[in-house]
Amino acid sequence: MAEYSREAHPEHQPSPAVLLPTGLGGMALAIAAILVPVAGAVAVAVWEPLVGRDLFTSSGRFGGTLRAVKACFDPGTMQSLAGWLTQMLLVLAAAVALVVRLMRRHRRDDYNGRFRAWGWLAGLFVITSCCAAVPVGRVVGTAIVDASGVPLGPDGLGWWVVMAAVAYGAVSLWAVLPLHERGATSFWLLLALSAWGGSAACTWLAAGRDRLLIAAHASWMAGAALAAIAMLAAARSVIREVRGQCRVPAANRARPGSAEEGDDADQQEPEIADSDASDAAQATDASEESDAGEPDFTAADEEPEQRHLSKAERKRLKKLARMNRAA
Repeated sequence: MAEYSREAHPEHQPSPAVLLPTGLGGMALAIAAILVPVAGAVAVAVWEPLVGRDLFTSSGRFGGTLRAVKACFDPGTMQSLAGWLTQMLLVLAAAVALVVRLMRRHRRDDYNGRFRAWGWLAGLFVITSCCAAVPVGRVVGTAIVDASGVPLGPDGLGWWVVMAAVAYGAVSLWAVLPLHERGATSFWLLLALSAWGGSAACTWLAAGRDRLLIAAHASWMAGAALAAIAMLAAARSVIREVRGQCRVPAANRARPGSAEEGDDADQQEPEIADSDASDAAQATDASEESDAGEPDFTAADEEPEQRHLSKAERKRLKKLARMNRAA
């Protein structure tokens, strides 16, 4: 058997949350790592339809190879490099949303299970990823049209768009609003939903027009990239909450009456200390006077183990000492 050190056990491996970027530099690199490949794939896919010139020549000895490479960037289908990148980005968004859920479930002031919103959001990303390869939207839309008899869009696409908009809108608000730093997450997620809305509009109006179909696929891919960035921004926000690095609002930093409460507390502390000191001195004097004035009393009540005298007992001893001095 191979020998492993203790650090090789799965329990000692870093969790996925540790690998997520939290600094501005790390976030900038992550955004660039997502947007640059997506922009390159979209540029290569739309070059020929928009410019009208072939990016890959199909003549020569390696003409067949170049035609095969060109098919990898076919903008008319999602079974291409652009489609694969879209699937990976949606899977990344779902995975990061699940990591956020695992952290949010330990928030002490959480109520009504708000952390579950991130699980629902991850599920929506998985369904969206499935829709890129399987015509789920067409199936659901056609089923609603057959059941209701109300056509909305080609092949019931309108019904699917309405359902998706309601689901994403409700779950996104449920998940993002409780965050302390929600600005970046809201910005990127709104851009993602807008890109997907543009993709649905281009698909609705395509009707055999290739350029609109290419624009729909490009918008779909851009929406997936923006959704992944939005989840990374949400994870950064939650990690900063956990570590206590979020900025505290000015209203919470300087509340009215806080200075007066602090002054009162400062004044009460010396008074409490003085009263405690006087009680201790009185107890000591009373015990000494009782030992000197009434040796029989202390000897008769002496216990094998010394115990702490209560306040009433200390007062009684002090009173007895005063009576002895007066006699």
